[in-house]
Amino acid sequence: MWLDAGSDVLADLVDGVVVPTSGTAEPGGTSRVLLDATADLVMHRLTPERPLWRARLLLDSEGGVLGIGIVAHHVLADGMGGLAVLGALADGGPAGPVRPAERRPEARPPWLDLARDAWTGRLLGVRTPGRAVRRVGGGLDELGLRRPHGAERCSLLAPSSGRRRLAVCQVELAGTLATARTRGATVNDLVVTAVTGALVRLLEHRGEHVRELVVSVPVSRRRQGDAASLGNATGVVPVRVPAVVDAQERLTSLLQQQARVRSRGRGGSAAVLTPVFRTLAAVGAFQAFIDHQHLVHTFVTNLRGPTERLMFAGSPVAAVVPVAVNPGNVTLSFDVLSYAGTLGITVVADPVRVPETDWFRDVLEEELRAVVGAGG
Repeated sequence: MWLDAGSDVLADLVDGVVVPTSGTAEPGGTSRVLLDATADLVMHRLTPERPLWRARLLLDSEGGVLGIGIVAHHVLADGMGGLAVLGALADGGPAGPVRPAERRPEARPPWLDLARDAWTGRLLGVRTPGRAVRRVGGGLDELGLRRPHGAERCSLLAPSSGRRRLAVCQVELAGTLATARTRGATVNDLVVTAVTGALVRLLEHRGEHVRELVVSVPVSRRRQGDAASLGNATGVVPVRVPAVVDAQERLTSLLQQQARVRSRGRGGSAAVLTPVFRTLAAVGAFQAFIDHQHLVHTFVTNLRGPTERLMFAGSPVAAVVPVAVNPGNVTLSFDVLSYAGTLGITVVADPVRVPETDWFRDVLEEELRAVVGAGG
Protein backbone atom coordinates (compact mmCIF):
# COMPACT_ATOMS: atom_id res chain seq x y z
CA MET A 1 0.00 0.00 0.00
CA TRP A 2 1.34 3.39 -1.02
CA LEU A 3 1.09 6.21 1.51
CA ASP A 4 1.71 9.90 0.92
CA ALA A 5 4.73 10.64 3.13
CA GLY A 6 4.58 14.39 2.54
CA SER A 7 7.11 16.69 0.88
CA ASP A 8 8.89 17.47 4.16
CA VAL A 9 10.19 13.88 4.28
CA LEU A 10 12.19 14.33 1.08
CA ALA A 11 14.94 16.23 2.86
CA ASP A 12 15.79 13.09 4.81
CA LEU A 13 15.68 10.84 1.75
CA VAL A 14 17.96 12.75 -0.63
CA ASP A 15 21.46 13.80 0.37
CA GLY A 16 24.86 14.47 -1.15
CA VAL A 17 28.39 13.37 -0.35
CA VAL A 18 31.70 14.58 -1.73
CA VAL A 19 33.87 11.81 -3.18
CA PRO A 20 37.50 12.05 -4.34
CA THR A 21 37.84 12.79 -8.05
CA SER A 22 41.02 10.74 -8.39
CA GLY A 23 40.96 6.98 -8.42
CA THR A 24 41.28 3.86 -10.51
CA ALA A 25 39.26 4.02 -13.72
CA GLU A 26 36.68 1.26 -14.17
CA PRO A 27 34.87 0.16 -17.36
CA GLY A 28 31.91 2.16 -18.59
CA GLY A 29 32.93 5.60 -17.38
CA THR A 30 32.70 4.69 -13.69
CA SER A 31 35.50 4.92 -11.16
CA ARG A 32 36.49 2.97 -8.10
CA VAL A 33 35.45 5.80 -5.78
CA LEU A 34 31.98 5.96 -7.34
CA LEU A 35 31.53 2.19 -7.03
CA ASP A 36 32.68 2.26 -3.40
CA ALA A 37 30.33 5.14 -2.59
CA THR A 38 27.46 3.25 -4.21
CA ALA A 39 28.25 0.09 -2.26
CA ASP A 40 28.25 2.12 0.96
CA LEU A 41 24.82 3.57 0.11
CA VAL A 42 23.29 0.20 -0.77
CA MET A 43 24.56 -1.49 2.39
CA HIS A 44 22.87 0.98 4.76
CA ARG A 45 19.69 -0.76 5.88
CA LEU A 46 16.40 0.98 5.15
CA THR A 47 14.07 1.29 8.13
CA PRO A 48 10.39 0.26 7.81
CA GLU A 49 9.29 3.40 9.69
CA ARG A 50 10.43 5.55 6.77
CA PRO A 51 9.83 5.41 3.00
CA LEU A 52 11.80 2.44 1.67
CA TRP A 53 13.99 4.32 -0.79
CA ARG A 54 16.90 6.75 -0.73
CA ALA A 55 18.87 8.84 -3.24
CA ARG A 56 22.35 10.32 -2.99
CA LEU A 57 24.24 12.80 -5.16
CA LEU A 58 27.92 11.87 -5.52
CA LEU A 59 29.69 15.22 -5.80
CA ASP A 60 33.14 16.52 -6.66
CA SER A 61 34.87 19.09 -4.45
CA GLU A 62 33.20 21.97 -6.33
CA GLY A 63 29.68 20.58 -6.01
CA GLY A 64 29.46 19.08 -9.49
CA VAL A 65 27.47 15.87 -9.77
CA LEU A 66 29.62 12.86 -10.70
CA GLY A 67 26.88 10.31 -10.22
CA ILE A 68 23.53 9.62 -8.62
CA GLY A 69 22.83 6.59 -6.46
CA ILE A 70 19.21 5.49 -6.04
CA VAL A 71 18.35 2.59 -3.76
CA ALA A 72 14.93 1.05 -3.14
CA HIS A 73 13.68 -1.94 -1.19
CA HIS A 74 12.68 -4.85 -3.41
CA VAL A 75 9.13 -4.70 -2.07
CA LEU A 76 8.70 -1.30 -3.78
CA ALA A 77 9.87 -2.32 -7.23
CA ASP A 78 11.45 -5.26 -9.00
CA GLY A 79 13.99 -4.71 -11.77
CA MET A 80 11.35 -3.90 -14.38
CA GLY A 81 9.80 -1.31 -12.09
CA GLY A 82 13.21 0.16 -11.30
CA LEU A 83 13.88 0.70 -15.00
CA ALA A 84 10.48 2.37 -15.34
CA VAL A 85 11.35 4.76 -12.51
CA LEU A 86 14.70 5.49 -14.15
CA GLY A 87 12.92 6.39 -17.39
CA ALA A 88 10.45 8.60 -15.54
CA LEU A 89 13.27 10.51 -13.80
CA ALA A 90 15.26 11.08 -17.00
CA ASP A 91 14.73 14.09 -19.23
CA GLY A 92 11.76 13.49 -21.49
CA GLY A 93 10.04 11.21 -18.97
CA PRO A 94 6.34 11.51 -18.16
CA ALA A 95 5.33 15.01 -17.09
CA GLY A 96 3.63 15.43 -13.74
CA PRO A 97 3.11 12.78 -11.04
CA VAL A 98 3.73 9.22 -12.20
CA ARG A 99 1.30 7.66 -9.70
CA PRO A 100 -2.43 8.29 -9.84
CA ALA A 101 -3.86 9.82 -6.68
CA GLU A 102 -6.67 7.33 -6.16
CA ARG A 103 -6.44 4.98 -3.15
CA ARG A 104 -3.41 6.70 -1.66
CA PRO A 105 -4.32 7.41 1.98
CA GLU A 106 -2.41 10.02 3.93
CA ALA A 107 -2.36 7.96 7.13
CA ARG A 108 -1.59 4.29 7.69
CA PRO A 109 -4.85 2.28 8.04
CA PRO A 110 -5.37 0.21 11.21
CA TRP A 111 -3.59 -3.13 11.27
CA LEU A 112 -6.86 -5.09 11.33
CA ASP A 113 -8.08 -3.29 8.20
CA LEU A 114 -4.85 -4.15 6.40
CA ALA A 115 -5.08 -7.79 7.48
CA ARG A 116 -8.72 -8.04 6.41
CA ASP A 117 -7.97 -6.52 3.02
CA ALA A 118 -4.97 -8.80 2.45
CA TRP A 119 -6.77 -12.01 3.37
CA THR A 120 -9.83 -11.05 1.33
CA GLY A 121 -7.59 -10.67 -1.69
CA ARG A 122 -5.95 -14.05 -1.07
CA LEU A 123 -9.27 -15.83 -0.64
CA LEU A 124 -10.58 -14.29 -3.84
CA GLY A 125 -7.44 -15.50 -5.54
CA VAL A 126 -8.24 -19.16 -4.76
CA ARG A 127 -11.91 -19.06 -5.77
CA THR A 128 -10.85 -21.08 -8.80
CA PRO A 129 -8.95 -24.04 -7.23
CA GLY A 130 -7.98 -25.47 -10.61
CA ARG A 131 -6.16 -22.31 -11.56
CA ALA A 132 -4.45 -22.15 -8.16
CA VAL A 133 -3.28 -25.76 -8.50
CA ARG A 134 -1.93 -25.06 -11.99
CA ARG A 135 -0.07 -22.00 -10.72
CA VAL A 136 1.54 -23.97 -7.91
CA GLY A 137 2.38 -26.81 -10.28
CA GLY A 138 3.92 -24.39 -12.75
CA GLY A 139 5.85 -22.77 -9.93
CA LEU A 140 7.25 -26.14 -8.83
CA ASP A 141 8.36 -26.82 -12.40
CA GLU A 142 9.97 -23.39 -12.67
CA LEU A 143 11.83 -23.99 -9.44
CA GLY A 144 12.85 -27.48 -10.53
CA LEU A 145 11.37 -28.94 -7.34
CA ARG A 146 9.74 -32.00 -8.84
CA ARG A 147 13.00 -33.76 -7.96
CA PRO A 148 14.79 -31.40 -5.57
CA HIS A 149 18.41 -31.62 -4.53
CA GLY A 150 20.57 -28.94 -3.03
CA ALA A 151 23.65 -27.03 -4.10
CA GLU A 152 26.97 -28.67 -3.28
CA ARG A 153 28.88 -27.17 -0.38
CA CYS A 154 31.82 -24.97 -1.27
CA SER A 155 33.37 -21.62 -0.36
CA LEU A 156 30.88 -19.75 -2.56
CA LEU A 157 28.39 -20.28 0.28
CA ALA A 158 29.58 -18.80 3.56
CA PRO A 159 28.33 -16.37 6.21
CA SER A 160 28.67 -12.94 4.67
CA SER A 161 29.85 -9.68 6.21
CA GLY A 162 28.13 -6.31 6.14
CA ARG A 163 30.37 -5.07 3.34
CA ARG A 164 30.24 -5.36 -0.46
CA ARG A 165 32.73 -4.54 -3.20
CA LEU A 166 31.51 -3.79 -6.71
CA ALA A 167 33.35 -4.50 -9.94
CA VAL A 168 32.14 -3.94 -13.50
CA CYS A 169 32.97 -5.62 -16.80
CA GLN A 170 31.46 -4.82 -20.18
CA VAL A 171 31.14 -6.15 -23.71
CA GLU A 172 29.63 -4.73 -26.88
CA LEU A 173 25.92 -5.62 -27.08
CA ALA A 174 25.47 -6.04 -30.84
CA GLY A 175 28.16 -8.73 -31.08
CA THR A 176 26.69 -10.52 -28.07
CA LEU A 177 23.23 -10.55 -29.66
CA ALA A 178 24.69 -11.83 -32.95
CA THR A 179 26.50 -14.66 -31.17
CA ALA A 180 23.38 -15.59 -29.23
CA ARG A 181 21.29 -15.80 -32.40
CA THR A 182 23.93 -17.88 -34.14
CA ARG A 183 23.96 -20.40 -31.30
CA GLY A 184 20.21 -20.53 -30.73
CA ALA A 185 20.68 -18.97 -27.30
CA THR A 186 19.82 -15.78 -25.46
CA VAL A 187 22.11 -13.11 -24.10
CA ASN A 188 21.36 -14.43 -20.62
CA ASP A 189 22.47 -17.93 -21.67
CA LEU A 190 25.83 -16.52 -22.74
CA VAL A 191 26.16 -14.49 -19.53
CA VAL A 192 25.41 -17.50 -17.30
CA THR A 193 27.88 -19.56 -19.34
CA ALA A 194 30.58 -16.96 -18.75
CA VAL A 195 29.71 -16.51 -15.06
CA THR A 196 29.85 -20.24 -14.33
CA GLY A 197 33.14 -20.52 -16.22
CA ALA A 198 34.63 -17.78 -14.04
CA LEU A 199 33.27 -19.46 -10.89
CA VAL A 200 34.86 -22.78 -11.93
CA ARG A 201 38.19 -21.02 -12.30
CA LEU A 202 37.74 -19.31 -8.92
CA LEU A 203 37.07 -22.63 -7.20
CA GLU A 204 40.08 -24.20 -8.93
CA HIS A 205 42.15 -21.25 -7.77
CA ARG A 206 41.03 -22.11 -4.23
CA GLY A 207 41.69 -25.82 -4.68
CA GLU A 208 37.99 -26.76 -4.74
CA HIS A 209 35.75 -28.63 -7.14
CA VAL A 210 32.02 -29.26 -7.42
CA ARG A 211 30.11 -31.31 -9.99
CA GLU A 212 27.63 -28.56 -10.85
CA LEU A 213 26.82 -24.96 -10.06
CA VAL A 214 23.26 -23.87 -9.29
CA VAL A 215 22.45 -20.38 -10.57
CA SER A 216 19.24 -18.61 -9.56
CA VAL A 217 17.88 -16.57 -12.47
CA PRO A 218 15.06 -14.17 -11.51
CA VAL A 219 12.23 -13.88 -14.05
CA SER A 220 9.51 -11.25 -14.12
CA ARG A 221 5.87 -11.96 -14.85
CA ARG A 222 5.79 -8.62 -16.66
CA ARG A 223 7.20 -7.89 -20.11
CA GLN A 224 7.81 -4.24 -19.24
CA GLY A 225 7.59 -2.00 -16.19
CA ASP A 226 5.30 0.92 -15.51
CA ALA A 227 6.27 3.76 -13.18
CA ALA A 228 2.59 4.19 -12.26
CA SER A 229 2.26 0.52 -11.24
CA LEU A 230 5.28 -0.67 -9.31
CA GLY A 231 5.55 -3.56 -6.87
CA ASN A 232 7.24 -6.92 -7.27
CA ALA A 233 6.17 -9.60 -9.76
CA THR A 234 9.28 -11.75 -9.78
CA GLY A 235 9.87 -15.48 -9.62
CA VAL A 236 13.12 -17.43 -9.87
CA VAL A 237 14.42 -20.27 -12.02
CA PRO A 238 17.39 -22.21 -10.63
CA VAL A 239 19.47 -23.59 -13.50
CA ARG A 240 22.05 -26.33 -13.00
CA VAL A 241 25.27 -25.97 -14.95
CA PRO A 242 28.05 -28.57 -15.02
CA ALA A 243 31.15 -27.18 -13.31
CA VAL A 244 33.49 -27.88 -16.22
CA VAL A 245 36.02 -25.78 -18.09
CA ASP A 246 34.42 -26.52 -21.48
CA ALA A 247 32.14 -23.54 -22.24
CA GLN A 248 30.23 -25.43 -24.94
CA GLU A 249 29.21 -28.12 -22.45
CA ARG A 250 27.95 -25.49 -20.02
CA LEU A 251 26.01 -23.69 -22.76
CA THR A 252 24.50 -26.94 -24.06
CA SER A 253 23.22 -27.72 -20.57
CA LEU A 254 21.60 -24.28 -20.38
CA LEU A 255 19.94 -24.68 -23.77
CA GLN A 256 18.45 -27.97 -22.63
CA GLN A 257 16.77 -26.11 -19.75
CA GLN A 258 15.31 -23.38 -21.98
CA ALA A 259 11.73 -24.69 -21.84
CA ARG A 260 11.60 -24.29 -18.06
CA VAL A 261 13.30 -20.89 -18.08
CA ARG A 262 10.98 -19.51 -20.77
CA SER A 263 7.75 -21.20 -19.78
CA ARG A 264 4.44 -19.49 -20.54
CA GLY A 265 3.80 -19.12 -16.83
CA ARG A 266 7.09 -17.29 -16.23
CA GLY A 267 7.38 -15.94 -12.72
CA GLY A 268 5.00 -18.62 -11.43
CA SER A 269 7.49 -19.70 -8.77
CA ALA A 270 6.36 -16.67 -6.75
CA ALA A 271 3.16 -18.62 -6.01
CA VAL A 272 5.30 -21.21 -4.20
CA LEU A 273 7.97 -18.99 -2.66
CA THR A 274 5.76 -16.21 -1.31
CA PRO A 275 3.78 -18.30 1.22
CA VAL A 276 6.94 -20.15 2.25
CA PHE A 277 8.88 -16.95 2.87
CA ARG A 278 5.93 -15.33 4.65
CA THR A 279 5.67 -18.33 6.97
CA LEU A 280 9.40 -18.26 7.72
CA ALA A 281 9.21 -14.52 8.43
CA ALA A 282 6.17 -14.98 10.67
CA VAL A 283 8.03 -17.43 12.91
CA GLY A 284 11.25 -15.39 12.85
CA ALA A 285 13.19 -17.96 10.80
CA PHE A 286 13.58 -16.17 7.46
CA GLN A 287 16.99 -14.61 8.16
CA ALA A 288 18.32 -17.91 9.49
CA PHE A 289 17.06 -19.63 6.34
CA ILE A 290 18.83 -17.33 3.88
CA ASP A 291 21.96 -17.30 6.05
CA HIS A 292 22.25 -21.10 5.83
CA GLN A 293 20.51 -22.03 2.55
CA HIS A 294 22.08 -24.62 0.23
CA LEU A 295 19.68 -24.29 -2.71
CA VAL A 296 21.73 -22.02 -5.02
CA HIS A 297 25.35 -20.92 -5.34
CA THR A 298 24.74 -17.52 -6.90
CA PHE A 299 22.24 -15.15 -8.55
CA VAL A 300 22.35 -13.72 -12.08
CA THR A 301 19.83 -10.91 -12.65
CA ASN A 302 19.51 -9.68 -16.23
CA LEU A 303 17.53 -6.69 -17.52
CA ARG A 304 17.19 -5.10 -20.94
CA GLY A 305 17.91 -1.43 -20.37
CA PRO A 306 17.50 1.73 -22.48
CA THR A 307 18.80 1.44 -26.03
CA GLU A 308 19.60 5.16 -26.24
CA ARG A 309 21.70 7.24 -23.89
CA LEU A 310 19.59 8.93 -21.20
CA MET A 311 19.77 12.60 -20.26
CA PHE A 312 19.34 13.86 -16.72
CA ALA A 313 19.00 17.59 -15.97
CA GLY A 314 20.53 18.31 -19.36
CA SER A 315 23.58 16.06 -18.94
CA PRO A 316 24.16 12.68 -20.63
CA VAL A 317 24.18 9.59 -18.41
CA ALA A 318 27.48 7.87 -19.23
CA ALA A 319 26.73 4.57 -17.46
CA VAL A 320 23.99 2.84 -15.52
CA VAL A 321 25.31 0.34 -12.96
CA PRO A 322 22.78 -2.09 -11.44
CA VAL A 323 23.39 -3.29 -7.89
CA ALA A 324 21.25 -5.94 -6.19
CA VAL A 325 22.64 -6.98 -2.82
CA ASN A 326 23.34 -10.69 -2.62
CA PRO A 327 21.48 -12.07 0.41
CA GLY A 328 22.45 -14.41 3.21
CA ASN A 329 25.34 -16.75 2.60
CA VAL A 330 25.79 -16.01 -1.12
CA THR A 331 29.21 -14.36 -1.39
CA LEU A 332 29.11 -13.50 -5.12
CA SER A 333 26.22 -12.40 -7.32
CA PHE A 334 25.86 -10.75 -10.71
CA ASP A 335 23.62 -7.96 -12.02
CA VAL A 336 23.41 -7.57 -15.78
CA LEU A 337 22.04 -4.57 -17.69
CA SER A 338 22.25 -3.48 -21.31
CA TYR A 339 22.50 0.26 -21.85
CA ALA A 340 23.07 2.30 -25.01
CA GLY A 341 24.72 -0.53 -26.96
CA THR A 342 26.78 -1.96 -24.10
CA LEU A 343 26.18 -5.05 -21.99
CA GLY A 344 27.47 -4.52 -18.45
CA ILE A 345 27.86 -7.00 -15.61
CA THR A 346 28.19 -5.80 -12.03
CA VAL A 347 29.98 -8.25 -9.76
CA VAL A 348 28.65 -7.85 -6.21
CA ALA A 349 31.11 -9.51 -3.83
CA ASP A 350 31.67 -9.79 -0.12
CA PRO A 351 35.29 -8.56 0.10
CA VAL A 352 35.88 -10.58 3.27
CA ARG A 353 34.87 -13.86 1.62
CA VAL A 354 36.05 -12.92 -1.88
CA PRO A 355 39.32 -10.99 -1.48
CA GLU A 356 40.06 -11.91 -5.12
CA THR A 357 37.24 -9.68 -6.41
CA ASP A 358 39.32 -7.64 -8.87
CA TRP A 359 41.14 -10.74 -10.13
CA PHE A 360 37.78 -12.47 -10.52
CA ARG A 361 36.38 -9.52 -12.51
CA ASP A 362 39.26 -9.90 -14.98
CA VAL A 363 38.61 -13.64 -15.23
CA LEU A 364 34.90 -13.04 -15.84
CA GLU A 365 35.70 -10.54 -18.58
CA GLU A 366 37.98 -13.12 -20.23
CA GLU A 367 35.23 -15.75 -20.06
CA LEU A 368 32.61 -13.33 -21.39
CA ARG A 369 34.72 -12.25 -24.36
CA ALA A 370 35.64 -15.86 -25.13
CA VAL A 371 31.97 -16.95 -25.09
CA VAL A 372 30.84 -13.99 -27.19
CA GLY A 373 33.75 -14.31 -29.62
CA ALA A 374 33.17 -18.04 -30.07
CA GLY A 375 30.08 -17.36 -32.18
CA GLY A 376 31.71 -14.78 -34.40
